[in-house]
Amino acid sequence: MTVSSKPSVKFWAVGAFGLIWSLMGCYNYLMQTNPEALAQFPEAYQIVINSRPGWVTVLFVIAVFGGALGSALMLMRRAVARPVLLLSLVGVVVTFGQAILEIRSAPGVGSIVMGTGMSLVVSSYLVWFTHRKDGCEELR
Repeated sequence: MTVSSKPSVKFWAVGAFGLIWSLMGCYNYLMQTNPEALAQFPEAYQIVINSRPGWVTVLFVIAVFGGALGSALMLMRRAVARPVLLLSLVGVVVTFGQAILEIRSAPGVGSIVMGTGMSLVVSSYLVWFTHRKDGCEELR
């Protein structure tokens, strides 16, 4: 078995998808800081955003910007992508938990659970991918 120094197409696809997904999260965060844009959000989203404590907002920022940074580092094949993506995952988990606690019975809860749940899946997959044998070999 020979070890190739060139990453697989799957490696590039996963890294690119992670970066695009995380950049959409960064855009989402920036929209949440704009009062005019926030007024256009569905009621359930407004409840979650307006009830979010400051420390959870910090973790949300870490989740989205950390995911973008970690994905960019992954595409640059840097091993430091692993802990950055893991930190991003922690932010996603806490943000998801806070969102679920705030909107238990609000209308539109399904879309929040679906969106945040997808973020949890993507973040978990990025962490798993960079820690598995093939992903580890691609990072320096």
